[in-house]
Amino acid sequence: MTDEHLGASRSLPEVRTAGRRWPGRLPCGGGAGPPRAARSLGRPLGLALRLQRGSLIGWSCGVFLAGFAYGWVASDVEDLIGGNGTLRDMVARYGTTDLTDSYLSQSLLLVALIGTGFAVQSALRLRGEETGLRAELLLATPVSRVRWTASHLAVAMAGSVVVLAAAGLGTGLAYGTTGGGPEQIPRLLGAALAYTPALWLLTGLTSALFGLLPRAVGTAWVFLAACFVIGLLGEVLGLPGWVTSASPFEHVPHLPAGDPSAAAPVLLVLITVALTAVGAAGFRRRDVG
Repeated sequence: MTDEHLGASRSLPEVRTAGRRWPGRLPCGGGAGPPRAARSLGRPLGLALRLQRGSLIGWSCGVFLAGFAYGWVASDVEDLIGGNGTLRDMVARYGTTDLTDSYLSQSLLLVALIGTGFAVQSALRLRGEETGLRAELLLATPVSRVRWTASHLAVAMAGSVVVLAAAGLGTGLAYGTTGGGPEQIPRLLGAALAYTPALWLLTGLTSALFGLLPRAVGTAWVFLAACFVIGLLGEVLGLPGWVTSASPFEHVPHLPAGDPSAAAPVLLVLITVALTAVGAAGFRRRDVG
């Protein structure tokens, strides 16, 4: 018997004594938990959602407040920067004559980029569970690798929609309250959700790195940082077209100023499916740990 087993054996009487000394609780503090876990925790998807619930709420609240702040000043954007030719050209990058719509498009792009942090962080939870040795315990049950991976990616992708919806709702509520009218709420909600394929592609990229190059999965943050630079400073830095086209955010309609288009977003979704499949196949073939 090893020292670890001996230590565990010696601790059992202490736990029993603690149970008699403090009925219903252990010395570590806190009352007794429920006798049974929720039924949803018995499924991989329910467990993944429970693990990432706090993160989803935090990111959603954050982008809602950011969108609300941007939407609050949208009614005054003409007065604030209308007379500054340089700023006007920077904001009106989508060719529209409506400076307010251009400002809202830029704002939603920034908030979508921020919200992508949730998508990447959520997909990276796979690697965190693996390195924390919790995935190995779960995979020792009848749960398959594909099902376990899919549960976390489902939370990442569905959560991305929730985060974008919170951003659009915050922007629409603020702009609608300050003069834009109540019709701005569904309008800007839809504009924010247009970035969904871009967030999904980052999720798929993280999944592919997790399956094929688990030690390099953190480079997904580098790609997101590059998207920030391209989206916010691409024109200022004079980046060539082949560089800017590497960002998925350049291939979605920048609403409400841009023209709606379905071709590029559909292509992004197909790329996401391919990346996710590659990641799942890679994870099935490599060792866990």
